[in-house]
Amino acid sequence: MLILLSSTLARLLGKAADGSLPADTIFPLLLITSARYLILLVPLSLYLGTLLCFSRLYKDNEMAVMSACGIGFKRLYRPLLIVSVPVSIGMLLLTLFIMPGVSQQAQMLKAEIENRSELSGLEAGRFNASSDGNAIMFLEKQSDDGTHMDNVFVHQKGKDTTNVETAKTASRFIDEHQRQFILFKNGSQYEGTPGQSNYRIIEYEKHGIHVPENELVNQIKRRDALATTDLWNSKKPGDRAELQWRLSIPLATFLMAILALPLSYTTPRKGRYSKLALAIFIYLIYSNMLGIGETWVQQQKVPDWLGIWWVHGCLLILIFFWLVRRSGGFQQLFRSKTI
Repeated sequence: MLILLSSTLARLLGKAADGSLPADTIFPLLLITSARYLILLVPLSLYLGTLLCFSRLYKDNEMAVMSACGIGFKRLYRPLLIVSVPVSIGMLLLTLFIMPGVSQQAQMLKAEIENRSELSGLEAGRFNASSDGNAIMFLEKQSDDGTHMDNVFVHQKGKDTTNVETAKTASRFIDEHQRQFILFKNGSQYEGTPGQSNYRIIEYEKHGIHVPENELVNQIKRRDALATTDLWNSKKPGDRAELQWRLSIPLATFLMAILALPLSYTTPRKGRYSKLALAIFIYLIYSNMLGIGETWVQQQKVPDWLGIWWVHGCLLILIFFWLVRRSGGFQQLFRSKTI
């Protein structure tokens, strides 16, 4: 989580530094991103944590001692279920109820950023470029609320002319029609064509430049921001795929933890990390199959009742295979109490 959040923070700070992202939105975006990372990290963490925990017991011969005492898989699954069941329930609540709200907040924040005026991103001590690239503004100082600026420089590029303007002070101004202006005071304006000497110089006491508002961006609801009840009542293939994906995350969390126990078998000579590569390989195959299954549901290549549940069925078969293998046979799985 720390590695992913550090990378995300560096990316957001880079966008804030070049002016494409307001500084006050960095922390909210970081919180939203951290919630999304939980869906990826919690199932994998529980899976690998369970695997390494039981592999350590095998490596230290603790499993051999428990086996000699008659402790079998049923007894071993009790402590595992005490951890995996609450975590799976927590993931169920996260995917069905919390994450749709988080995604909706992310879309609202993104729409708010795109709807902000050019003036909202001005920073003192740096050259601030307009969104269309035709104007550059520099201000030496700025008040905390951003309404007052000192020692302002503005460069505007027209079709055939260039306009350079300097002013000792400037402030934001909204007229009676709710149009936004920058009101310059005690400044000079230089207008002309580069390479020619016929420049026009104007000195003024007050001068305003209109700052057009950005075109309002309507909030577009994506499927990951829809409420679970809306997805449940919807018949659209994309909505059905999103609903099945949300239900698959907690189910996958539980199944991967169940698989980790029989998969963790090792010997003291091999070490506790002997099955780590195989475990990661199984996880990658499983997660990619879930993504393929979701795409097939969206494209209606599989029946709705089958959905992506066939992927979980494949994992159940793999779990049963490892249980039979570790028990020494199909009959021993249900009869024998030892490992």
